Amino acid sequence: MTLLIAVGGMLVLTGLALGVAVLAGVQPQPRKAPALTSAVEQRQLWRREQLVAIPVGVIAMLATGWVAAGLGAAAVVLIAPAMLHPSAASKRHIARLEALASWTRRLADLLASGAAQTMQDGLARAALTSPPPIGKETGALASRMGPQGLEPALRQFAQEIADPVGDHVAMALIVRARHGGIGLAEVLSALSLDVDEQVRMRRAILSEQTKQVGNIRMILGVTVLVWVLLAIFARSYMAPYNTVAGQVALGVIVAGFALTLGWLRRLSRPVVGARFLQDLVDLPGTAPQLPPTGQVVAR
Repeated sequence: MTLLIAVGGMLVLTGLALGVAVLAGVQPQPRKAPALTSAVEQRQLWRREQLVAIPVGVIAMLATGWVAAGLGAAAVVLIAPAMLHPSAASKRHIARLEALASWTRRLADLLASGAAQTMQDGLARAALTSPPPIGKETGALASRMGPQGLEPALRQFAQEIADPVGDHVAMALIVRARHGGIGLAEVLSALSLDVDEQVRMRRAILSEQTKQVGNIRMILGVTVLVWVLLAIFARSYMAPYNTVAGQVALGVIVAGFALTLGWLRRLSRPVVGARFLQDLVDLPGTAPQLPPTGQVVAR
């Protein structure tokens, strides 16, 4: 019973930390267009969470007199935003894949119909109607083709997409630019269909994950409510944790709870496969030159 009461006290602090975090304006992800969060935005979000976690931890420590409680409250503030909306990153990833499939299909249609006579022309035209989630990357690709050359621009595009799907599309275009030939439109159409299938499977997985996360939220909510009542009406059970040994025991409990939340947060992240088009030729002076007939007719 003593152990359960300690867990209840920790959950009470968790609820207080979540409330303070919400009032302070900590958001799980910035409300922007459905694109993957950049590294700069992730660092800014992490700093904001730290600025909230530190005072919350200090307040919890002063209110309870327990160092373990302060550390636990701070850890909850750092982990909670992603737990409140764990599917946000997966949704952005799916939106990026869906946009890439649409852009690839558009490029294939331009090449197959003859509306674009060259690959460069097709890429430029496709960028004009690119879906918003990858609009920045496709626009940059169209603008880089002239100054940098087609292959370096495609490699940079794959690096910005940062997904094996982008590597497949970029590699198909690079091989065509190097060696010429026919059938590029068919290859791009097949790639777009493959991406559509990936999107379908990821949506199914996300749906199942959302159900499980909903169950976890409900269980945590009920647990917090029960232990708040116990902490209010059974405060004498918390007295053993005022000692050094009690603090050590509470620290173990808080650490286990924080590790569990961190593990759940990790499971909620989208799984992205390893890229195969590594940027080994992106250094200045090392990129292979395109053939003199780079402006080949694309059919």
